[in-house]
Formats: sequence, C-alpha cells, structure tokens
Amino acid sequence: AQAIRRSNCYPSPRQQVEGAAMAVKFTYFPLFAKGPAVAVALQKSGLEWEGAFPEDWKAMKASTPWRELPIMEVPGVGIIGHELAMLNYIASKVPKMAGESEKDFLVSQQLMHEAEDIYKSLVAKQDTFMAKDRVSQEVYDKFWGEPDVTIHNREFGIVLYLGLLEEFYAKCGVGGGKFTSNGSTVGECKLWAILHMLKMIKDDVLATFPGVLAFYSRFTSEPETQAILTNGGKFPSAFKQYFVAKE
Repeated sequence: AQAIRRSNCYPSPRQQVEGAAMAVKFTYFPLFAKGPAVAVALQKSGLEWEGAFPEDWKAMKASTPWRELPIMEVPGVGIIGHELAMLNYIASKVPKMAGESEKDFLVSQQLMHEAEDIYKSLVAKQDTFMAKDRVSQEVYDKFWGEPDVTIHNREFGIVLYLGLLEEFYAKCGVGGGKFTSNGSTVGECKLWAILHMLKMIKDDVLATFPGVLAFYSRFTSEPETQAILTNGGKFPSAFKQYFVAKE
C-alpha cells in the first residue's frame, strides 16, 4: 500500500533525501517509442535532468503510477506517468517549450496530439522487433498506401496523416522548417520523434511532403537532437529502433 501511495505523486525516497535541487529523473526503456520525445524536449529545455533505463522492470512496475513506462521523478511532486503529461510539465516550466504566443501554444498542442494519433496507429498495425505479422499484408499495404479521406479517422494511414501535417505546415505560415516561431515546442518534439520512427521504417516516407521534410531535417540537425540520436543525451546510451517494416 505504501508503494502505491508514493507513486501517486508522493515524494520518492530519493526526493526526500536530496530535496528540491535534484534534477528531474526520466526513466524509460532503451527503445525509440515513448521516450525520445520527452528526452529531446528535456535536452532543448535547459532543465537539469538525468535519464535512466530500468534495472529490473518487473520489480519496479508496482511502484509506478500507471504500471507502465515512461515515468518522471519531479522534484517536490513525486513520480508522474504518461508521456504527454511529461511534455506539458516541461512546457509549464520553460515557456518557450509551450510556445511563445497563444497561436504557437495551440499549434504545439495540436501537433502533440496528432503525433500521438499516429503513434497509436503504429501500435495497432506496425510490426516491432519483438512482434511480427500484427496485421495481414492487405491491411498493412492499405496503411502505407494511397490515402482514402472518406474512411473513419481510426483507419487513417501514414500517407493521409502526412498529408494533413503538410497542409497544417502551410497553414501555420512560419516556414523555415518550423510550425511555430521557435520550432522547438513540446508538440514539435513529439512530432519529430514520430517522424523519425516513420523514417526508420521507410526512409523515403517524407519525400513527397516538402514542408514536413523541411521540419524533420532542420529539427534533426540541431545539436540537442543529435545528442539524443547519437548517445541518448543524459541516458546511458541511444534509443534503439522499435517499430520495423513488415517482412
């Protein structure tokens, strides 16, 4: 019972010892899935943070708020769960990560949730290095094939999603590979992570979407992003590919 109470935003033993000066601690598996967006947002935010891979997930699981990773230990608060909550926490601490105007804030939030929709579609239909043949070849080909705008949004495929993002990029009117004025909001961090997952599955997936490709290329080239890609930033090592192409 004590472990459950502590997970629900009660200070961890680590916090009780080290106090409010402690850096944020972010824990996730060494996989390019739910960790990289938060990691790159932390790297860009300037907040003090450390990254950790779970040493014994089975033993650790019962002490997490939602029995899943990622988790974040927040000074003065305790352990929180859910990737989007963590991204919004970062935005609340560092205003530039939320957006430098009301428009930027709203753009960032929309990108964050649209990117999450794509992630959920990948979970439902894309093979991983651990699980193969999750859907039939017919369903898979449709998921990566020409878009059908008449279908229910739960059946949207990758090309349709990217088309919507291309339209949104043009509507935002910022240019320069940015959706917002600074190009580094938490929503853009989340979107970049999703686009990188897609690129790992199919390298030329962005070729016909020049605005989205400009965003991805600019964001990828920045030093904070390169740190996450090359050595994991504050994590012990870089994240490894999770979603893979159907064989």
